[in-house]
This record gives sequence, C-alpha cells and structure tokens, in this order.
Amino acid sequence: MSLELIIAVILLIVLVFIVAMAIGANDETMASVVGAKIVTLNAAILLGAFLQIIGAQLLGVDVSKTIGSDMVNIDLPLEVVLIIAIAMTIWLFLVSVRGYPISTTHSIVGCVLGIGLWLEFRLVLPVINWLTMLEIVIGWVLSPVFGLVIAFCLQYVIRKFVYPRATGLDRLKRMEWIFGILLLVMVIITGLSRGGNDVAKAVGILVLAFPDPTAPLFGIPLIRWFLLLGGGGMAIGLFLIGRRVVATVGREVTELRPSSSFAAESGVALVMLIGTLVGLPLSGTHVLVTAVIGVGLANQTPIGGPAVKKIAWASILTVPISAAMSLGLFFLYAWLAPLFPLLLPVP
Repeated sequence: MSLELIIAVILLIVLVFIVAMAIGANDETMASVVGAKIVTLNAAILLGAFLQIIGAQLLGVDVSKTIGSDMVNIDLPLEVVLIIAIAMTIWLFLVSVRGYPISTTHSIVGCVLGIGLWLEFRLVLPVINWLTMLEIVIGWVLSPVFGLVIAFCLQYVIRKFVYPRATGLDRLKRMEWIFGILLLVMVIITGLSRGGNDVAKAVGILVLAFPDPTAPLFGIPLIRWFLLLGGGGMAIGLFLIGRRVVATVGREVTELRPSSSFAAESGVALVMLIGTLVGLPLSGTHVLVTAVIGVGLANQTPIGGPAVKKIAWASILTVPISAAMSLGLFFLYAWLAPLFPLLLPVP
C-alpha cells in the first residue's frame, strides 16, 4: 500500500470517528425522560451513551450495509469517500452546536447524492442506486407518520380511559410513577435501536471505502471493528455536545408528563426497532419529534411553534446543503490535488 493510501485510510478512520461524534451530538433519544423529569439531563446523557455502544454492536450490521453498499452501484474512490465524510462532519457539527436536531440519514444521503450525480454526469455511469434511494425516502416519509399516529392513539387512550380512573392526587402520582417505569423500558429499546440505526451513518462511510466488510482483521470481521469505532464515537459526542439537542426536544417542543412521554417513546421505539431489524436507515429525529407532536395534539396542549419550526427548516435544508457542500469540497479537492503530491487524483 502506497504512502498516499495509508494516509488516506488513517484520515478516513479519524473522520468517521468525528462523524460518529457528530451523530451522537445530534441524538435526542433521551429527550423524553428529560422532558418528563424522570431523570436529570446528566443521567440521561450517560444512559444514552451506554445504549449507543451496545446498540451499535447488536443491531448495526444490516443498516450499515444498506448505507454503505446499497446506495451506490460502484466502488467509490477513497478520496471521494473522504470528501463525503468531511462534508457530513461539517454540517452535523454546525447544526449540533446550535441545538438543531436533524436527520443524519438526510445528511449522508445528501452528500452521496451531490457527488454521485456529478460522477454520473461525468463518467456516464449509473453511480446512484435509485431503488435503494427510493426505499430510504419512503422510510423518511412513512416513519414519522407512523410515529405520530402511534403516539397520538396511545395518548388518546390514556387521556380518555386511564386518567379518569386516577381520582385523587395520590392515585395520579402512582399512575405517573408506573408510566415512568414503562417509559424507561421504552427508552432503552429506542436507545438500542437508535444505536444500531444511527451508527450506520458513520460506519456506512467506511463500508463505502471497504466493500467487503466481512473480511477478518485479527480474526474479527471488519464490520465489528467499524461498529465499535462508531458506537464509541457516538457515545462521546452525546456526552460532550448532545445535551443541547436533548434539552431542545425534551423541554421546548411540548411539555410532557411520564404518561405522555411513554406514549411518544412507544411510537419511536416500535418504528425504530422494526426499521433497524429490516436494515432500513430511518431518521430517529423525525420520528421522535412527530411523536412528541402527536402527544401534544392528543392532549390538546400547545406545541412549541418556534422549536418545531427550526427543526423543520433544518431537516428540509439538510439534503440540498449537504449535497452542495460535498460537491463544493469535491471541486476544491480537484483544484488542489495537482498542487500537492500526497493527494490522490480525482476520478
């Protein structure tokens, strides 16, 4: 392996770890338990970090292959994968430090689309796997709808049939305590599912560069090393940066009690678990936000307009901005490559 390739591989691994940190920094899985005041923000962050590491190893293989192997029809050059990783990292950190929960799936798809469409035009090759892209987009559309409907229906049942039975302050407190325990169970399921689903957005970048993720390294398949790297990075990102995103969703979208949070989290847990098991990359951010909105609608309580609006705008703009950013970096790299011998040539 040449020196240029060694440097590129090392840089890619570092960037994937940074991408995983950015994904973890943008993870709002624990927002429901914070919004319902079941645990403190710090405790929620610690629990979320642990669940991400475990979920990445247990559930991350299939979704990682979908992101890495199925979105494109050709093996992308290493320098192109590096550019995708850099563009995704920049965008995720920009929105995370401002507390905007966006879809990391949207970000990586946008980055791949930006360069992939250009390569299709320049190389006259079918670079993008449009069937996989269609499946991903359908998942984007349907999963938030299912999350909202499930949360709305559960909360409607709780409001109409459970609340009336909780007569008296003591019985009400006991009911909310029981829902708090159930909420923690749902959060654990969601955290594991999100760990397996979200890690694919980082690990998928490595799968793009190493098309055979089952190849062994020290007797362990490469994909397992990738998942360990991604899970650890997400946990660190959530711990160091993610508290602002958790606070935004948990405290600003709508006010939640344990029973309401249970309804929201049940919708998220069910949708994300099924999507992860079938290998479909979903936006856990969108599912959670719409589930929280569904609870607010069922309770007929105000929805945090400014918070929802900024989340919506960040999500809408993610794909085109990521595409433009990755393509712009590609052109910049193409201009710089002839000037620096260590840079790999562009296709």
